[in-house]
Amino acid sequence: MLKRLFHRELLLFLALTSVIWALITVSKAERSTTIVIYANSPSSIVEDQFITDTSIALNVEVSASGINALRLQKVDKDMVVVEASAFALKSEGMLVVKSAEIIALLNSTYRGIYTFSTATAEILFPCEELERTRVPITIEGIQNISLPSDYKWLHSISVDPDSIDVVGSTEAVFRARLRVDLPNFLWDGNHAFELPVEGLGSSLAAVSDERVEVRGASALWIENKFEVPFVIGNQIVDVKIWVSGPKKGLLSRTFEELVALTAVQNEINYTIEAAPLKENISVLSVTPNMVELMRQ
Repeated sequence: MLKRLFHRELLLFLALTSVIWALITVSKAERSTTIVIYANSPSSIVEDQFITDTSIALNVEVSASGINALRLQKVDKDMVVVEASAFALKSEGMLVVKSAEIIALLNSTYRGIYTFSTATAEILFPCEELERTRVPITIEGIQNISLPSDYKWLHSISVDPDSIDVVGSTEAVFRARLRVDLPNFLWDGNHAFELPVEGLGSSLAAVSDERVEVRGASALWIENKFEVPFVIGNQIVDVKIWVSGPKKGLLSRTFEELVALTAVQNEINYTIEAAPLKENISVLSVTPNMVELMRQ
């Protein structure tokens, strides 16, 4: 019995000693290896250049000690975001970023865990000069807009500005199609709101406006009858005129402000014509529309 107990305690002692030895060994271990880090530009557009490849690989040596030495591959193929201010034009068709910028970012991010270095002095990003043009903005989703019963458009939906200046690669500018997408909306009266311009992206950017104003106006439409005396030659004729238009415009103006009556003489009669004087006013009917000539 005592022999078994001694044997078990000996095994535990040996196991504990092995663990302690392993920990001491690991804590003193130092290791380095070569990994790949990707320098990435969040935008294809840097100043007046278009970057044709926004992610460039850089061979980097990473080193660590202790338990971290066992995890060097954890940062392999990591990505570092390069700010626009780090780029410089090296030559036509080539932007350059100093490798020291990337190493500094890595050492700052993983301070106390890993140490980074590289033998490469700079990273080259292929680029081309930006194209610039003005692109019209189309309105999509008109079917999402509804009007209340008996309403009509005073001013149909429009965007302001209706076109914007964009910059991008030659292909992106050539294929540029910009739009605004209208939401579901009950258009009751005057409305104006901002919407984002769709169709922009990493290869195509707006010079100024990325949002535009969508506006329009609708109104309740009514019909109204006017009865006016109208002098034709040597006679006075009572004329009934039906007109339609926005309620506010019809009820706030006199007949003379809305419609102009004229009589056109023919061989045997007069033709009465009514012409609207205001926008959105329509003449529906004129009764009578002809009057016979009175013979002397």
